[in-house]
Amino acid sequence: MNPFRSLFLSLSRMPPILMLFIILGLAVVVTMLVMGKMNEGEQKLAQERAAHEALMSQKAKVVYSTKDIEEGEIIAQEALEEKEVEAAKAPVDAFSSTAGVVGGIAAYTIPANTIISQHALKPRGVQLGFEGKIKEGMRALTFGVDTNSGVAGFIAPGSHVDVVAITGSGADTKAAPVMSDVEVIAVGTTYQKTPGSSTANPAGSVTVTCTPEDSQKLIKAIMAAKLYLTLRNDKDHTPVAVVDVNNLFPKTVKPVEEGAIANLPPPSLPPPPLPGAPAPGGGPAINAPPPPPPMHEIELWSGSKKEVLSVPQG
Repeated sequence: MNPFRSLFLSLSRMPPILMLFIILGLAVVVTMLVMGKMNEGEQKLAQERAAHEALMSQKAKVVYSTKDIEEGEIIAQEALEEKEVEAAKAPVDAFSSTAGVVGGIAAYTIPANTIISQHALKPRGVQLGFEGKIKEGMRALTFGVDTNSGVAGFIAPGSHVDVVAITGSGADTKAAPVMSDVEVIAVGTTYQKTPGSSTANPAGSVTVTCTPEDSQKLIKAIMAAKLYLTLRNDKDHTPVAVVDVNNLFPKTVKPVEEGAIANLPPPSLPPPPLPGAPAPGGGPAINAPPPPPPMHEIELWSGSKKEVLSVPQG
């Protein structure tokens, strides 16, 4: 027999009062079970909310750039700053210390106030070659400097300079920039800046990068003049007007060779004036000779044949 049917038959035989109490008891049990489930759900929701708020309130240390870092530039300590931000806003691969960033090479241009992530740096294995410091389309060129012309050794890889050419001496001395905002990629044989270094590194040469066209101008300046470097602030990239080194030398007039005048062709004389034409310079007309007197004609007849004979008059 169906157990629900048996239960229904048993309840139907009970007194109505007892049946009412049983129904009320079942209702109370069901209500308690439902309330317990609701309380359990509210407690779980409250725990999850508290865990989320705790996560949002947590802080994480990240590394920010304090200035624009160009692609291929070796990142120095002074270009970085550590800050604490909300953990939820920190990228998964963000650096938490400047120690992991200093000395790295930027894989692309990093604007100022940007969180530096691991994908913003070139892999360490790619950073070892000197050729990797030369940007595509540029050329590297080395020339000599000394303590005075090389800013006492305070130029380092990554510095930007203007190249000034000097010619002549005394009152004829001329100086003007021939290159503007040139990047130095090596000083002597050192092509990586020492992080945190505060001492000068005097060297007998510097290596700069420039376009192929500018490299030809610079080579001409190296051969024709004394070159000085002027160091720029790392945030100053304002171009300056440059000149060709040839403009710093006086212009010379080529002397006439001896005997060249004697070999010059004689000046051409004007043709004689026509009779009756005005004289050169607006003078009176030149008198023409009088015309000859008219001839006297004599007719001679021989039968029916006529001949005319012209003779001068007088």
